This record gives sequence, structure tokens and C-alpha cells, in this order.
Amino acid sequence: MNWQIKLSSQAERYYLKLSADTRKRIKQSLIDLSATEFPVLRPNVKSLVGKLEGFHRLRVGRYRIIFSILEDIRTIAVVNIFPRGDVYKK
Repeated sequence: MNWQIKLSSQAERYYLKLSADTRKRIKQSLIDLSATEFPVLRPNVKSLVGKLEGFHRLRVGRYRIIFSILEDIRTIAVVNIFPRGDVYKK
């Protein structure tokens, strides 16, 4: 059973500003992530610590996708998408 993907309004706005090629890579990475039984065990996913504890990040090239897992409703909630380096400052 696949996970549902929900983007925050901020993540969606940033996503739509990206080039078509980058959007395609990010979309495919999220689809691949949602198709696995345990998304946090994927190779490009890491659990975050500190202020962002409870969130995870997915690496897609030079971009980082910050998300949370809502297990009770099987949803991957994408909070933010930013280039590497900028994402942890927001």
C-alpha cells in the first residue's frame, strides 16, 4: 500500500518555481519514496536532529526535501524544498 504525499503551500510554491527537469526528478523521488513500506529506511533519507527532530530529509541532487511521516493516515507531509545549505536555516 502506497503512502499519500501532501505538500505544504510553501513547498508547492517553491516546487513550481523550479525547472521542469528538476521538478521531474523531485516528483519521481517522492513517488519512489511513497511506494516503499518504510520510507525512512531509504538510502537518501536521514532523520534530522535538534530543532528539526521528528522530521526527515530526502536528498535529490542539490535539493533537500524536508518531510514528516504521519503513520496513522499513511501520509508523507512535505514541509519544505530548498537547495542544500539553505534548507536548515528556514
